[in-house]
Amino acid sequence: SKDSSTVSGTTKPATVSLKDLRSKKKKEIIAEWKKVSGVTGYEVMYSTSKKFTKKTTKTVTIKKAKTKKTTIKKLSKGKKYYVKVRAYKTVGSKKIYSAWSSVKNVKVK
Repeated sequence: SKDSSTVSGTTKPATVSLKDLRSKKKKEIIAEWKKVSGVTGYEVMYSTSKKFTKKTTKTVTIKKAKTKKTTIKKLSKGKKYYVKVRAYKTVGSKKIYSAWSSVKNVKVK
């Protein structure tokens, strides 16, 4: 039996902490998180469903490890969006993911 936190001797990145989620402009939200060291990038998942159903969910991949915030545009006005983030590390051709951050929600202006 293999330990789920290691993949061929490589450990999972630390869990990302979603710091801030806000909607300043119309139809967009800004998600901000704490940087995790030793990662390749981040994945930001957002949805209008609390359960992140396939139909209502989209994912944005951030390919730079130094990035710590992203703006998601073209959203529905007045809707509540749920957001979570995870880090990933590329080892060879495999991506090793951290656990998802806790979910935060925001109402779009």
